[in-house]
Amino acid sequence: MILGLAHSLLVGWFIFFLGLVMSGIAPVLRETELQTRQRQLLGLGTLLLQQAQAGQWDAVRLTDGRFAQFVSQVSRNPQLWAALQPARDKARILYRQALQLCEQETLVRKQEWQQLSSIREGLTAYGETEQWD
Repeated sequence: MILGLAHSLLVGWFIFFLGLVMSGIAPVLRETELQTRQRQLLGLGTLLLQQAQAGQWDAVRLTDGRFAQFVSQVSRNPQLWAALQPARDKARILYRQALQLCEQETLVRKQEWQQLSSIREGLTAYGETEQWD
């Protein structure tokens, strides 16, 4: 009986001590996770901008999907999401710059398409006048 009581006390102290140790480790793990997530977030934002600057539009599309997936996953943890606010602000700037490049490219492509359409219309009209002769 005394052995059982001693064992219970020993197990209790072990659990208590383990709880103290783990509570000391947990903030370090959270800080490590925060730093990792910050690097990942800024890395994705930087990669997106670099790909847009290089005109790698297929890669931009894929990275944008990964970026959205990452944000969706991280935003499920409100504490982490709030702690990432400074990194989110920086990533938002990178994202906007990449978006501006995409919009510029879209405008250029639209203008090229309109020019080609007007040339085609001109050629079609020319072909029709040739048929009249």
